Amino acid sequence: MTSLAVSTSTARSNEALYSHLSDADRYIHETRDEAFFSLLKRHAIVSLEGLRVLELGCGDGAMIRSLAHYGANPSLIDGIDINPARASSAHAANPPARIAAGDASHLPYRNASFDLALAFTSLSSMTDEAIRARAATEALRVLRPGGILVVYDFRVNPTNPATRPLREAELRDLFRDRRVEIERVTLAPPIVRVLRGHRALCRPLERLPWLRTHLLAAVTKEPQ
Repeated sequence: MTSLAVSTSTARSNEALYSHLSDADRYIHETRDEAFFSLLKRHAIVSLEGLRVLELGCGDGAMIRSLAHYGANPSLIDGIDINPARASSAHAANPPARIAAGDASHLPYRNASFDLALAFTSLSSMTDEAIRARAATEALRVLRPGGILVVYDFRVNPTNPATRPLREAELRDLFRDRRVEIERVTLAPPIVRVLRGHRALCRPLERLPWLRTHLLAAVTKEPQ
């Protein structure tokens, strides 16, 4: 697999990327992205440039913007979302990227098309167990040998009744035949909002695993 490089140079300020967020949401997004890129580096991913990337459940395209900001070529990014309005918004915000309205459990892509796939808070939106399992299978199908699927999702009950949390045991079971690395990340958002995203207050609490509400996982599609 082509190596992925992540540039965090001060020459590329994050201000434009996060400036529209509240202080609390900015803290949540920044620390999520820090954990994400740290995970990529642990998997010898040191440059996003030139890689084919797919985001499952891309929403309005916010993560696609982050990927482009950190060096991914937008024309090599695909996104898919089951909601046509969100897919349209994602396309409008990221015109070089290819955005489709569709079902992650029936992906319209050929086998072994992507180097990297992302499922950020998308599996929790699939409340049906069978649909989750199909989406997991599909994500691996479209990855090239040696490719990585990165999952970021709730591990505790979210307040949205239309979602279902993703437990660590279920995540391992979905990918039982693959190498899976899982860590707990993201200080509980209600705590971050009470503290208004102040790093000096949030960082010490984030060191406590039971206060981290999300899972971040890397699933490797080993070469045959």
